[in-house]
Amino acid sequence: MKQFKLFIFLFLAFLLEGTIMMYIFPYENWGHIQMIPNFLFVLLLMVAFFADEQWGISYAIIFGLLTDLVYTSVIGVYGFSMGLAVYVTYSLSRWVNMNAVMTLVLTAFGVFFLQTEVYLIYVMIGLTHQSLNELLQWRIPATLGLNAVFALIVYLPFRSFLTSIRETDVNR
Repeated sequence: MKQFKLFIFLFLAFLLEGTIMMYIFPYENWGHIQMIPNFLFVLLLMVAFFADEQWGISYAIIFGLLTDLVYTSVIGVYGFSMGLAVYVTYSLSRWVNMNAVMTLVLTAFGVFFLQTEVYLIYVMIGLTHQSLNELLQWRIPATLGLNAVFALIVYLPFRSFLTSIRETDVNR
């Protein structure tokens, strides 16, 4: 039942990220600055960190493909990128003590890795003409800031929820 609640929560984050957030942070109000909410990805990283890495990677692939189907014109870019980014970031997390600061640092790394990975794939297939300088100057800092604030807000309650899921799963 708790894993079903987790899926519903992740699905609501998926909907929030793609619908409501574009009205809260409309691109035309910020000039060149691009703030990309990766709230679902932040939650997926926390699932991998605090519940089960296989759940995190599986959900990343599923929701990445869903992102491809609903919001993009190329199938597989986000499915591959989110799965790989969760895997790489989780692999790094095994080497450190996971406290709030390290969670924030690794989440920022994961968001940076995801954004860079998607950018490079889109450049290779010719879907974006944004320069690397524009990405690093206008997109990455604002995106990292927005997602870091979100990670700080959800860290304690979501970690408690994920820990209870893991403990319930182990006791069965």
